[in-house]
Amino acid sequence: MRKNPDSATLFADVMHLIHQNFPGLCWGNQAFPPVSETNSGRKRLNIIGAYDPATYSFTHLTGEENCDAGRVIEYLEIIYKKYHNFSEIYLIADNAKYFHARKVTKWLDEHKKLNLVFLPAYSPNLNLIERLWRFTKEKLVKNKYYKEYKTFRAKAFQFLNHIDDYVDEFKTLMTEKFQIIYA
Repeated sequence: MRKNPDSATLFADVMHLIHQNFPGLCWGNQAFPPVSETNSGRKRLNIIGAYDPATYSFTHLTGEENCDAGRVIEYLEIIYKKYHNFSEIYLIADNAKYFHARKVTKWLDEHKKLNLVFLPAYSPNLNLIERLWRFTKEKLVKNKYYKEYKTFRAKAFQFLNHIDDYVDEFKTLMTEKFQIIYA
């Protein structure tokens, strides 16, 4: 449920999901360490995403293209269209350079109801989407091996496009219980 039904607050960030196996913890004999298959790790998916805690929904723009100002604007247009019924849209984001680019600032000046709200430096713990990224890596790459990049890519899109299938699993993970500590 939204506190203000006429505005939307989303947590946004970019993740670079590498076609690579990330081994988790396991027990084994030190004399015979486990061996895992792996890839070169050169191919990756660049995911610009925003998590909506009011609806447990996720909106993303995913592809091999590098993340730059043009790609951010392309993504902001998707958000703007999806949330067009709201009078204000707030995107909570980190201070990545592409969010501060002149082209992005100009686009935002022309689309006043969409506002980027920047988190303090070195505070990823305040961005809920970081928890979703960790959950995504757990599901897609931790202890998983995809020989072919196209299989990895298909699995990633299948997961990202059906994140609502996992809502019960990450509901407790995606809480907005932040504590302010005054020093």
